[in-house]
Amino acid sequence: MENQEQTLKELRASITEIDAMRHVKDISDPEREALELTAVALRDAERVCIAQMQNQLVRDLQAQTASLNEQAKVIRARVTKMNKFPNKVLDNIESVIKTAVKIVAAIARWT
Repeated sequence: MENQEQTLKELRASITEIDAMRHVKDISDPEREALELTAVALRDAERVCIAQMQNQLVRDLQAQTASLNEQAKVIRARVTKMNKFPNKVLDNIESVIKTAVKIVAAIARWT
């Protein structure tokens, strides 16, 4: 990636230099045409370099996203597992309390 950044920096410096040379009034038409073709070629190379850098960034982000998605999946599974245990305990406690209430209600009816 650093190599591509350096290449892009050099391309942009060359484009700036060629553009400055193209605007000089004392050059001949063939020289101006050659400079214009060079500028076009440099801009095409710049676009290619930018596209390569973008593609690399996309690949890097996709790799990181895949890793994050895998970690999220593990976390969700652990949270689900953790939530199951308290629910069972709460269900058991609720059942015991309901039974106790029924017993107390029955005792209250007998007295």
